[in-house]
Amino acid sequence: MRIDESSVACAVGLYVDEVDADEKAEYALKVVRWHIGRVPQQYQGELLDVDAFLFLESAYKAIAKREDNISSVMKLAEKYHVDFIANGTRPKSTDMRPVQLASQNVIIGLASLCQDQFFDGLRVPAYTTCQVPHLAANEGDRALAALLLCDAFQNGGTMEVRFGPHYKEAQVPPSLMSYARSQGVEIGYEDEFAITPRESRQLFLAVTPMPEDLEGRAMEAIDCGVISPERLCYSLMSGIWSAVELDYILATSSRVTSIMKGGCGTENRRARLAEIEICRSAIMSGMLVKRLDNSDLAAGADTNVRVFEDGTDRSGWSISEDDGVIAIATSWVGRLPWTNPVDDRVILKADQGLIVVPRSLPTVADFALVSRLKSEYNSMVVAILTPSDMTSLVPAETPLLTCPLRMGEIDQDAERRLSSLRVGRS
Repeated sequence: MRIDESSVACAVGLYVDEVDADEKAEYALKVVRWHIGRVPQQYQGELLDVDAFLFLESAYKAIAKREDNISSVMKLAEKYHVDFIANGTRPKSTDMRPVQLASQNVIIGLASLCQDQFFDGLRVPAYTTCQVPHLAANEGDRALAALLLCDAFQNGGTMEVRFGPHYKEAQVPPSLMSYARSQGVEIGYEDEFAITPRESRQLFLAVTPMPEDLEGRAMEAIDCGVISPERLCYSLMSGIWSAVELDYILATSSRVTSIMKGGCGTENRRARLAEIEICRSAIMSGMLVKRLDNSDLAAGADTNVRVFEDGTDRSGWSISEDDGVIAIATSWVGRLPWTNPVDDRVILKADQGLIVVPRSLPTVADFALVSRLKSEYNSMVVAILTPSDMTSLVPAETPLLTCPLRMGEIDQDAERRLSSLRVGRS
């Protein structure tokens, strides 16, 4: 079945004599996306649904309602422009709002939504998505579901999502159910007209991308009741904390619950200082990883043209919970950013790792830690990371990475993030 201009949906089939009955039952009739042209190998054969018959049923229902959904959102957009944009006013969470998601000028999702006080949850009268050649399978549903769930959390409801207008309930969108099944999540089964709060939390975790280490720590924290799934996912999806920053907080702090709820009050000075110190280290670490990922290799070249496209390369990291340090695997080669140009100890060779000790107020114990790590991992570059106005505390024999921000600026950023979490569920 053709699903866009350059890919088709295929039902997986297996010869009986190649596998036993159990394996055949597990893999047969799953639906995958097959690109007709050349694509990177990891995108060939992406799972679309776990059952061919359910996939066809979902596709039929989605196509049948697509025109009505598009027309509904377009009419709402005109009304929204007159009521709010033309007047320069901002809508309330209870006002109906149109949503349009696009990538490279191609619309991949349309929806309308509002906070419904009748059941204290999110109301979604219209919802439609499509597959496009240049995006991963089901990306429209993943992105639109993430937006809806972030809105549901931010507006302080129960995380329940109901579909259809107020006077007439509608079934959970079939394309969203198909995507959820591909992620191992069942929605629309407890209530065919809604995604229940329990289902919403499971779906939120499915649509939120997380590295393996972070996912492990996150699930452990959720299982122990340290943090709710929706708060953790919202902090990542809204950009309050990046993946490496949140991973550092979960790994090194015993005050995760307080930090993820906006931090304790200033009257509890000791706890406040402990939380802000962790936030400082996390922010500096996030800045460094982002700087290593976005390498401007053209800046030092003999050319008048600087090309930034495809200049990013995701770094991997591992955090030591006991020492509070980060081991970074990066493709960066040469002198590290934020270093002294005459310090040869901070030059990274090909396939050489980096260990960073992020400290806003470095102490003698931290300098000793750098020396110990260097002796234990002599093939890696080990350096301390500290704000620009704290470098005078670092002795000359300790390799140094200087964060471009001063302590006060980092504190302002930390307070902004904590404040966002405090008002997140207004």
